[in-house]
Amino acid sequence: MNKKSTLGDFKLRVLCQLFYPELISTGQTLTELCESLSEQGVKINVIAAPTSLVSSSKTPKDITYKNINIHRVWATQFPKLNLIGRLINQLTFTLSAFWHLITHRSKTPILVLTNPPFLALICVCLKIILKIPYVYLVFDVYPNTAVACNILSAKNPVVWLWKKINSLIYRHASHIIVIGRCMKKVVTQSSPPSCHSKIIFIPVWADDRLIQQKMPYFNHFVDKWQLANKFVVLYSGNMGRFHDMMTIIKAAHLLQDQSDILFLFVGEGHQKQALMDYVDSHSLNNCQFHSYVDRSELGALLSCASIGLVSLMPSQVGLSVPSKTFGLMAAGVPIVGLLPEDSEIGLIIQETGCGTLSHPGDAALLHTSILDLYHSPKKLSIMKENALLSIQKKYSLTKTGQRYLEVLLTLKII
Repeated sequence: MNKKSTLGDFKLRVLCQLFYPELISTGQTLTELCESLSEQGVKINVIAAPTSLVSSSKTPKDITYKNINIHRVWATQFPKLNLIGRLINQLTFTLSAFWHLITHRSKTPILVLTNPPFLALICVCLKIILKIPYVYLVFDVYPNTAVACNILSAKNPVVWLWKKINSLIYRHASHIIVIGRCMKKVVTQSSPPSCHSKIIFIPVWADDRLIQQKMPYFNHFVDKWQLANKFVVLYSGNMGRFHDMMTIIKAAHLLQDQSDILFLFVGEGHQKQALMDYVDSHSLNNCQFHSYVDRSELGALLSCASIGLVSLMPSQVGLSVPSKTFGLMAAGVPIVGLLPEDSEIGLIIQETGCGTLSHPGDAALLHTSILDLYHSPKKLSIMKENALLSIQKKYSLTKTGQRYLEVLLTLKII
């Protein structure tokens, strides 16, 4: 008898701001996880915020997607690149989600994210009032991330209060899932000793089946963006505060005379405009910028790449893990990691041989690393095979979904 047939009526509520069809950042990651859990027989109800990504029509308040019930509560929708507006969006979503959960009483366990950072306070209240268990999934470590990005001072009273709230969330959680070994160290150091046994490391994943099924023989992006006969250096995803984007654009500057090397930036984020301004001011002709592509086209996009770039500021080690890495690996794209050796992605690159490392802040070294791979097709081929093998053995959506299910089944309420 398989595991799906033994689940019975196991239900799970997922509390997250972003979810299908808003397939960016944690929206894509959580959608993929829920798809895997649903395939294994879990009945999932998602509480999410409104989405503004569907231009043809307003997304309905309630939809069902691949047997996953998605309910969108009210929240403001200020531009996300505005810090104050984003904070208001997160606060209104949190209050609306709390009202929904407290008025729709259920003993169903909850999987809750760190984004927005105060969202899990809802679960603490529900645990105390209604004895509802929850699993806390840590994608970013707050307030450490805000301090590292100089958004808040380490001496700010808000930081002190935030850490006290984190301690409360950790104590009441049934499990705390982290997505990096470096992150496990940080969370262990910042949580009460009684919580240490609850901290579980489960790596990020890639929906390898979808990516590999959507890698066409004829790639329309190659034609549309004129990528034929180019050595494409791809950065796909969020160009946020946590990423060393200026080193990448400076390396592109150093390679401007290498006419067949093209830097392709696909996504959005805090630093995108600064990158575009740099390209304009230095008259670079080896860079292209595009917005996010639909999830169904991710395989096609990734298959354009000769190599993929993954970046993380040294100050963010243990606080964040770039999930774009695993999509690149699933597509067999060799990786150049512009990040520290002791970061989770740095460790994976060294352990699997799926790419090479470069030092953050060193554009000359990144330039040299890219040229080395450009001149080494055999090395690229080995890295590609190592990436695909690593996904198959450890980082596939199927394997990760099974690990999450094992954790969640400990919460089953009879």
